[in-house]
Amino acid sequence: MLLDIIRQVAEASAQPVGAALIFTAGAVLLLGGCASAPSAAPTATTVGKSNYSSPSWVAGPSAPLPEGFPPPGPVGVVIIKEYPACRIAMTKRTNGERGSGELFMPLFRHIESNHIAMSSPVVMTYSKAGQGRESMASMAFIYGKPTIGKDGVDGKVTVENEPAMLVASIGVRGQYTAGRFERAEKKVVQWLSAHAAEYQAAGQARYLAYNSPFVLPWFKYGEVQIPVRRLESAPKGHTD
Repeated sequence: MLLDIIRQVAEASAQPVGAALIFTAGAVLLLGGCASAPSAAPTATTVGKSNYSSPSWVAGPSAPLPEGFPPPGPVGVVIIKEYPACRIAMTKRTNGERGSGELFMPLFRHIESNHIAMSSPVVMTYSKAGQGRESMASMAFIYGKPTIGKDGVDGKVTVENEPAMLVASIGVRGQYTAGRFERAEKKVVQWLSAHAAEYQAAGQARYLAYNSPFVLPWFKYGEVQIPVRRLESAPKGHTD
């Protein structure tokens, strides 16, 4: 029954619905996630998988995290997070495509036909569109374990193995929009500029969406991240 509900949302997401199209980024996620109890967010940069508090007053992930993934970080604070290698299914926007439905629907059909369990988060990237505005460029689902399935091409979906990575990450509360992504990305870029002796950007920014469309907008939680490399002057496990 749950898959039937998600299928209906998926089919609806393929329609051009203006600003509401951002909902499709989370439509793959399971129902669920409750606002967490308030907790004190750290004010220092932290490194590792569990030495920081979970975000407060936002919904928890709407589906299980992939194997070995760190928990969500605090809202409004830039931290360093480590991610293990994983397997992802990805679609990329091509010329002439409009709306995120073209990115979402092939992914949904891929996991449904291959009986792959859903996980959270969904990963989105953006690129500059007309008039310098951000536009969704790709969407990816993460397999629960890197041993599930195999890499290769399935129609519009590319399944590939992503290496372990280190990221500078900031938690974001609210609807998944290009504007919210861009504002959070600027904060991470500013943080990296202030810590240039310790970390260097090493990849494209990405938006991690943890919640389904059924979660109220003001409870939605996401993370905007930039892959980084640690320079020799950055001690491991440090706090500022």
